[in-house]
Amino acid sequence: MNPGKSSSLGRFATRHALSITFIAAALCLAGVFAALRTPSSVFPQTDFPRVVILVNNGIMPASEMMATITRPIEEAMKEIPA
Repeated sequence: MNPGKSSSLGRFATRHALSITFIAAALCLAGVFAALRTPSSVFPQTDFPRVVILVNNGIMPASEMMATITRPIEEAMKEIPA
């Protein structure tokens, strides 16, 4: 491309700067309008079942508690069908 010549896209943008600015502003406003009107939840409302298991084994150390209590309970809960 010759540095002395401007491209046809550059000439078009210069000639129609006001139109391009108007279109860009209109698209921005349309985006803001759409963002405000679009519902915030994309996924449907679901209620997942919740299971709470409380185990108290006194002052057992955390590593021993994990091996003897927590892990077996987790494994047993995995086998229960949902």
